[in-house]
Amino acid sequence: MLALIWGAIVARRVVSTGMFLLAALVSTGLSLAPWYAARATDAAADARIAAAPQSERTVSATGTVSLDLAGETVVQTFAASAGRALALPVAGQAVGVEVAATLTAGDRQLALPLRYREALCANAVVDGSCPQATGDVVLSAPSAERLGVRVGDRLDVTTGPAAPRRPLRLAGIYRPADPLSWYWSGADAAWTTFDTVAASATTVRATFDALLGPSVFTSGGELTAGVERMRRVPLQVDTAGAALADRIAADRQVVARGVLLAAAQLAVIGWLAMAVAARCAAEARRSDAAQLALRGARRWRLLAATGGQTGVPLAAGALAGALIGVLADGPARLPIAGGVLAAALLSAVLADWRTTGLPVERLLHAAAPRPPRLGTAVVEVCVLGLAGASIYQSLAAHSAIGVQLLAPGTLAASAAILVGRLLVPAATAAGRSALVNGRVAAGFGALLLARRSSAYRMLPLLTAAGCLLAVAAQHWAEAGQARHDRSAVEVGGQRVLTVAPGDRAHLLNAVRAADPGGHQAMAVVAGLGPGGEPVLAVDSPRLPYVLAGPAPLDPRRLRPAAPPPITFAGTGLTLTADVPAVSDDLPDAGAAPPTGPPVLLATLVVTATGAPLTARFTPLDGRTGTADASVPGCRSGCRLVTFELAGGRAVELQRLDADGRAVITPDVFADPGRWRTGAGNVAATVSMRSYDGRLALAAVTPGLSKLPVDGRLYVVDAPVPLPAAVAGRPPAADQRGTGAIDLFGGRAVPVEPIAAPLLPGVGTHGVLVDLEYADRIAGGAPRAERQQVWLAPGAPADVTDRLRAAGLTVVGEDSVTAADARQARFGPAAADRYGLLMGGLALLAAAIALLVIAAVQRRARGEEFVALRRQGVPAAALHAAGRWAALVPILLAALTAGLAAAVARAIAHPPIPVFTDAWPAPAGNPGVAAIALLATTAAAAALFAGCALAPQYRTGGWPWRR
Repeated sequence: MLALIWGAIVARRVVSTGMFLLAALVSTGLSLAPWYAARATDAAADARIAAAPQSERTVSATGTVSLDLAGETVVQTFAASAGRALALPVAGQAVGVEVAATLTAGDRQLALPLRYREALCANAVVDGSCPQATGDVVLSAPSAERLGVRVGDRLDVTTGPAAPRRPLRLAGIYRPADPLSWYWSGADAAWTTFDTVAASATTVRATFDALLGPSVFTSGGELTAGVERMRRVPLQVDTAGAALADRIAADRQVVARGVLLAAAQLAVIGWLAMAVAARCAAEARRSDAAQLALRGARRWRLLAATGGQTGVPLAAGALAGALIGVLADGPARLPIAGGVLAAALLSAVLADWRTTGLPVERLLHAAAPRPPRLGTAVVEVCVLGLAGASIYQSLAAHSAIGVQLLAPGTLAASAAILVGRLLVPAATAAGRSALVNGRVAAGFGALLLARRSSAYRMLPLLTAAGCLLAVAAQHWAEAGQARHDRSAVEVGGQRVLTVAPGDRAHLLNAVRAADPGGHQAMAVVAGLGPGGEPVLAVDSPRLPYVLAGPAPLDPRRLRPAAPPPITFAGTGLTLTADVPAVSDDLPDAGAAPPTGPPVLLATLVVTATGAPLTARFTPLDGRTGTADASVPGCRSGCRLVTFELAGGRAVELQRLDADGRAVITPDVFADPGRWRTGAGNVAATVSMRSYDGRLALAAVTPGLSKLPVDGRLYVVDAPVPLPAAVAGRPPAADQRGTGAIDLFGGRAVPVEPIAAPLLPGVGTHGVLVDLEYADRIAGGAPRAERQQVWLAPGAPADVTDRLRAAGLTVVGEDSVTAADARQARFGPAAADRYGLLMGGLALLAAAIALLVIAAVQRRARGEEFVALRRQGVPAAALHAAGRWAALVPILLAALTAGLAAAVARAIAHPPIPVFTDAWPAPAGNPGVAAIALLATTAAAAALFAGCALAPQYRTGGWPWRR
C-alpha cells in the first residue's frame, strides 16, 4: 500500500508538491503567529518606553522628617524605607530635603524653596562652583536677577516668620544639563548643601525620586502595587507612569487581537484551499479507485490508497511548518502544527470519502459525478445569510465586534457565489451564439467555461482571499499615512534640532541670523505647564514655512499688532523724576505705606543675548531731580522690561535718557497704554497713574488678598491678554475671570484662547504661543524648558553649520522620518503588518490551490482537445479557448474581490485601531486606499492568472499541440 501511494505521489508530483507547499505555508504562518506576537509586543514596549519622556517613568515620594538628631541618617532611613516600599527596579534615584524659604538681598525678597538633592552637580551646569560648604547656594539666572545678586554675593534666608535670618553665599549660577530629565521634575529652587538646610530648619520635607526601570511597565500591576505600598508607609506619592503602562498594555491587546484575527483568516482560507484542492484531486483519481474496487479492495483500503496521495503531502507540509515553528520558538508551538495536520488529514479524508463510496460503474464514467444540489444550496444560503448579518452589524455598530469581523470574507464569498450562478447561463448562451456565428475560439472557450465546475468552487475562495488582502492593504496604507501625519504634527518641523539651553532672546537672534529669509528655520521653546501639559512658544511668522504638515491656524492670530519695545544703546542712563510730598493727590498707598528714600529699579535685557541686567536709580528728594545708573552691558543695545519701586513711598517719572539721547519721553510716560502692572493671577503692590507727562508710582499693600504679589511695572510691548492656541481643554478662569496659563514656570499670564484640535509639537493637549511676545510678558525662570530649532522641509544641509556659527550648540536631533520609525514599532503598526502578511499568505494559499486544480485538469483537458483537434478544430482556436476558459474566472474573482474590498472597507470598522491613545481617529485617505486597492487587485489577478496558465506552458506543452 505504501509503495502504491508513493508511486502515485511521484507520478503526480506537481499536484503533490502543490499540496505540500499549501500545508507548509499554512502551518508555518500559524506556528509563527505566537512568536511574532511576543516579539512585536516586546518591540512595541521598548519603543513606547524609549519615546516617553522621563517624567512619565518617575515616581516621587515626599514625607516630613525631623533633623533634630542625626539628620543625614534620618534622611537615608527615609530613602531606604521608600525604596523598600517601592520594591521595583529603578534606573536611578535621588534623595533630598527641602524647606520653604524666603531669600533676601538688600531690599529685594524672593520666595524660593531651599533644597538639597543628591548628585546636583552631575545634572547641572554651574557657572561658578557647586555648593560645598555650609551656606553655599546656587540659583538660576532669573532668580539671581530678581534678587540682583552675582556669584560671590551675600544673601539671607528665613524659613518662617519666627525663624532667624541666616547668611548664604551665592556660589554659582546653575542651569539644568537636561531640563526635561527626571531629575528636574520640580520647580525652581535655591540649591544648597544638606547642612545648610538642616541649619535653617529642624523639620523639613524629605523627597525620594526614582526613575523606574523599563521592566516595571511591561509587568501588569507592579507599578500600581508599588505606589500603594509607598502610600501605606505613609508617603505622598506622585507618578505619571500609569499612563505609560496603559499605553503598553493597549499595545499588547492590539497586537494579540490583530495576530489572532489574521491567523484565523489564514487558517480558514488555508483549510478551504486544502479542501478544494483535495476534492479536485480526488475527482481525478476515480480511475485509481475503480481499478482497486475491481480487484476487490475494501472501502477503507480505497480510502487509504486514494486519500493517502493527498494526505501524505499535506501531512509532510504540516510537519515542515511545525519544524520551522520549533526552530523559531521552541516546542511550545507543536499544538498549532498538530491542529494544521489534523485539518489537512480531515480535508484529505473528506475529499475522497464520497468518491470511494460510489459504485464501480460510476467510477468508470468519464464525467465526474455532480455534487449534491441540496448540500451546495444549503452552504450557499448559509454564506449569504452570514454576509447579510455581518453587513447589518457593520452598519449598526460603532466598533468591530462579533460577526462584523466576518464582513469582508463573507461579502466577497457571497458576491462570488452570485457571480458563479450568473456565469454558467451567460457562458452557455455566449458559447452557442459564437458557434452559430462562426467564432470557433470564442464559442469553445465559453462552452468550456460553462462546463468547468471547479471554476465555480474556486471563485468564492479566490475572491475571499483577494478581498481580505485588499482590505488589509487599504487599512495598512491608510494607517501608515495617518501615522505619518501624526508624526508631522508631533515633531513639528521636518527636522528638529535640540540646542543647549540659554537665553530665549539669544535663541531667537541666532536663528534669525542663520536664516534671515525666515523660510528655513524657526526658534522654539518647549516646556511643560504646571499640570504637565506641553507649552510651545514659537517664532510664529515663520511657522507656516517650517511645518512638516499643514498649518493648523493662521499664525497672524498669534502675533497681532502691539506697541514696539523700548530699546536703547548706551552705557549710562539718566532718569528725570520727582519725589512728591505726601498728599491726597497721590495714589492710595494702602494701610501701611513704606518709608525711606525712594529706590527705583529698572530691569533690562541685552537685546543680542537676552542676558538680564538691573539699573538702580535713587532719585533726589525734592520736586525735581535726576538719577544716574551705569549699564555698560547695554553698549550694543538693551530692552526695557520693568520698573520696580523697591524703596520709598512714591515717585513720578518724567524722562529717561541714554548717553544724552531720549529713551522715554514725557509723552510715553504719560501714555497709560504703554504701562501695566502684573498680569495674571497676582496682586500688584504698586499703583500707577499717567498724567501730564508723568508716570506716578506709589507703593501699596495687597491687603487681605491671597494672590501672589508682584511689585513691578511692566512695559506694554506685547498684547495682553496673550493670544494662545489651545488644544484640548481651555484654561480655567482665575479669580479675575480671565483664563491664565503658566508659560515658562513663572507667573501665570492672562490669555485669549484660540481653539485648535491639533497643534504642531503639542498634539491634542497643550498650548502654542508666540515666543517673542510670551517672553516679554511671562519671562520668569524655566520649570522644564527645552530649546529647539525647527527646520523646514527642503532646508539646505548647511543650515546646521550656520546655526553653530550663530552661537548655538546642537545637542540632539529628531525628524519626521525618525518619528515614523518609532510609530512603526508600536502595537497598531505591528498588528497591521502581520495582517498584511497573513493576507498575502492566504492569497498565496488560494493561488497554490488554483495551481493544483489546473495541474489536475491538464490531462483531462488535453484528451478533450486532442479529440477536437482530430475533428478539424484549429489548434489556434483551441489554444485561445483554453486560455480564456482559465482566465475569465480569474479576472472575475479579482474584480469581485476588489469591489467587495472597497464596499467592506466603506461599511465595516477596522478591527485594529490606528492609535491606542486619545489621538483622533483619521477620517481616511481615499487616495492612499485607492492605490492600495488597485495594487492588490492587480497583484491578485496576476498571481491567479500565472497559476491558472502555468500548466499550459509546461515543457512539452499541451498534448494536442505536438
